[in-house]
Amino acid sequence: MRYDRMMSELHTFTISPTVIATHFAALHRIGAIGDDRTQGFLRPAYSDAETAAICYIEQAARSAGLCCRLDAVGNLIVETPGTFSRWVETGSHVDTVDGGGNYDGVAGVVAGLSVLVAAHQHGWPLHHGLRLRVWRGEESAAFGTASLGAWAAFGQLNPAVLDCKYGGSSLAQAMNAQHADPAYIRAAKATISDAERDAIAAHIELHIEQGSVLESSQRDIGIVTGLRGSIRNWIRLTGAFDHSGATPMGTPHRKDAHMAMAHMLVQLDRLVEQFNAHYPETPQAIIQTIGVVNSHADHNQRFPLIHAQAVSKVSGFAYFSHEIRSCSAELADAFNTRAQALVQQLAESFHIRAEIEQISCSRGIPVLDLDIQRITAECCVSQHSSFTHLPSGAWHDVAVICHQKRSDGGSIPTGMIFIPCLAGISHSASEYSSDEQIAAGASVLAQVMTSIR
Repeated sequence: MRYDRMMSELHTFTISPTVIATHFAALHRIGAIGDDRTQGFLRPAYSDAETAAICYIEQAARSAGLCCRLDAVGNLIVETPGTFSRWVETGSHVDTVDGGGNYDGVAGVVAGLSVLVAAHQHGWPLHHGLRLRVWRGEESAAFGTASLGAWAAFGQLNPAVLDCKYGGSSLAQAMNAQHADPAYIRAAKATISDAERDAIAAHIELHIEQGSVLESSQRDIGIVTGLRGSIRNWIRLTGAFDHSGATPMGTPHRKDAHMAMAHMLVQLDRLVEQFNAHYPETPQAIIQTIGVVNSHADHNQRFPLIHAQAVSKVSGFAYFSHEIRSCSAELADAFNTRAQALVQQLAESFHIRAEIEQISCSRGIPVLDLDIQRITAECCVSQHSSFTHLPSGAWHDVAVICHQKRSDGGSIPTGMIFIPCLAGISHSASEYSSDEQIAAGASVLAQVMTSIR
């Protein structure tokens, strides 16, 4: 991969906010909860709403003269017409968390579509094909694993995920309902051929920041340096239900799952502070979150004992989710080991049993392609867009591309562009980026994609 500096200087590509607004006007009507979007959106992975949003993108692309195809697991691929030996890609997703906004993922899809349409309709000089991938199921909220469509496209999605349920249906059932084929996942069969993978010159994703760094520093663009992966576990605690009045307090008498859990949460918080103190050069090297406590509908179905709690009982069962995020897979593994040891130690001290079940594991990306970072910075200067460098706190589909290898053993160059979102809010009905902010990001994306040779 090389950068055509002359092309960058001669051609500054601009995407209009009006174009962005037109697409969002249609997408705001798909999957909204209620009539005014104040309750957010619900477009789960492999749902009718996610399919409807993908269909809109496909129809808009075909109407503009672009080429479209769906792969066997339901991902949409949009390409500029023509025969090319190399392709520069962008991509993101249109699914949402329950009650989330309409910009997480969607901003990148709309930006990518706008770039391809403009390149084709305005006759931009192309030395390679431009491709947009609209991935299925990036959010882990539905089936517990992130980037379902992207992992499946490379034949690397764990088949066990097909049995995970959301809304009463397994992933396999949900895929079948949307005319996608779970057999590809069971057979670890990729929908992207070796030749297609090897022809990817670069892949760059545009996304809202989902944080407040850009807004607070008044920067138009964030050039992403790395991405945090995650390790997610269920931690289940089994003690003994007992009479709250007749059973004396204290561990000699009670096997109290809730009390043990309370101590675990406090001690895990102390542990992460101590762990991060050893890495002062990497602020918040580990980020830890307890997202669910005794309140996951599908988990409650699996373990109905959770419903045996009562005001007048000592708790005999409890569970919580434990998430670890880090750009470094090694640090995440090390902290996970220490956290699990702490949980087991505390369980023993409270005379209860702790069971740890891994939900998912996505390896972090310490460094995105340095050449693409440099190209993006130069394109920002050309576009008169202010910028800064920052890591991504969240996982994104581009991370799946980072893990791929070409036939010659080389990696696919990958990059990521952030745009600001209001107050850094995401996964909320209040999530928002303006048409102007998305258009500014799309304009930089256009120049980056057409500057790579």
